[in-house]
Amino acid sequence: MQRNWKLWAALLVVFGLGQLNPLGRAYLVLAEWKLPEIKQESLAQSPSPFEAITPDKWVGESANVFAVEDINPIAPVHLLIIPKLRISNILEASPELVAEMSALALKMARERGIDESGFRLVINTNPHGGQTVYHMHMHLIGGRQMGWLG
Repeated sequence: MQRNWKLWAALLVVFGLGQLNPLGRAYLVLAEWKLPEIKQESLAQSPSPFEAITPDKWVGESANVFAVEDINPIAPVHLLIIPKLRISNILEASPELVAEMSALALKMARERGIDESGFRLVINTNPHGGQTVYHMHMHLIGGRQMGWLG
């Protein structure tokens, strides 16, 4: 009986850290069939949702890129690094733009105090990459222990 208690305790800890998130996994499985449709809808949307974000909401900026707080954060620090001009995904971006996005993300990580503890940079690309908004953006995620899937 004691061994079962330890197993349940371990599962609760792992679930709490996000390693076994059945709700998140179920969402991804259910949403997978709709992702190609989401891509078409997002590309047809003009302007993109990010183009409607006013500069007073920006928390960081460079010449061609800005940063905002994610409206659905998954960690204490969750920013989006977004090109000012709409580019649908990283496959259409110049290396210079990706470098500028990375530089702003690193600056924001330092400003938010997560540079030493660690953070994650993510760019979702196309349906199997989980992209739902087709205006390229980079997620800066940190402020907690990250697991492999989140």
